[in-house]
Amino acid sequence: MSRAATVSTAVRSMTTSTTTKSINPKELFVGDDLSVRYAKFRPKLPLEHVKTMVELRGRKPSLWLDVGCGPGTSTVQMLGYADKIIGVDVSETQLAVARQNLQDPSLSFIQGTSEKLPVEDSSVDVITVVQAVHYFDIPAFFKEVDRVLKPGGVLGLASINTPKCIDSQTMDQAKERVVKSIVHSHGIPDSVQLLENNYRDVIMPYPPSRQDHSADVLTSWSLSDHIDLCMTFSPVNNFMMESNMDLEGMRQHFVGMMQEAGMTEEDEKSVYTWNQPCALVTAVKPL
Repeated sequence: MSRAATVSTAVRSMTTSTTTKSINPKELFVGDDLSVRYAKFRPKLPLEHVKTMVELRGRKPSLWLDVGCGPGTSTVQMLGYADKIIGVDVSETQLAVARQNLQDPSLSFIQGTSEKLPVEDSSVDVITVVQAVHYFDIPAFFKEVDRVLKPGGVLGLASINTPKCIDSQTMDQAKERVVKSIVHSHGIPDSVQLLENNYRDVIMPYPPSRQDHSADVLTSWSLSDHIDLCMTFSPVNNFMMESNMDLEGMRQHFVGMMQEAGMTEEDEKSVYTWNQPCALVTAVKPL
C-alpha cells in the first residue's frame, strides 16, 4: 500500500470509528486566570518521551512542532533537543503566557490551527500533541501531518492521566468520587473518551510503525494545588460556567464534596505525592 493510501485509510477509519460532539477549543482555553493556572499546574511531557522521539527520528531534529501547545507547558521540554521549536495553539491568551514565560532563541509561538499548520511542506522532523488531539478534527490534522512531516519524521500523541494520590488512599478515593461526580454527571464528549483511553482508539497514520510508550509524572501537591489543576479541566470549566460559579465558589464546592467523600482535616492540610502516568503513541513517516 502506498504512503498516501495508508494515510487515507487511517483518516477514513477515524471518521467511521469515532463519533465526536462539537467542541471548540477557542471557547475552552481562554482567560488570563485559566492560562496562568494551566501553565503552573498542568504536567510537562516527560523528558523520557522527548528522548524517545529523538531516538525514533535518528538524529537531532532541525524543526520540532508542538501543536496545541497552550502556554508552552510541554514545549519547554524540547529545548536543547531540536535546532528550532515552534509551539502552535488557537488561543492567543495561552500563547501570550508562553511568550512571556519562555524566551529562547530556538523557540517561537504562532497562533494557528491543527487543520492548517503554519509551516512549509516536508519541513518538520517531529510533531507532538500533548493532551490536545482529542479536540482536533483528527482526519484533517493527519492530512496536515503528512503534508509537513519529512520522510522519517515522527508523530507523537501524548495523554497524561488524572492524578492518583500514592500517599493516601483516603485522599485518592475522595478525589476520584468528586471528579467523577462533576465530570461524569455532565457527560464526557466522545472525543474526550479518546484521551481517557490514552489514544489507544486513534488509528495512527503509518500504522506499521506505531509504538506505545509509558512514563510516570510525579508531583508534590497540596489539596489547593490539586484543585487548581482540576479547574484547568474542560469539563470542570463547563460545570463552572453552567453553574455560574466563580473560582472561589468552585474551590469551596470542591472542598465540601471532598469532605463529604471522606477527606479528613489532616488530609486537607497535608502535601502528598501524586502520580500522573503519561502515555505516548508514536508513528514514523516512511522514507
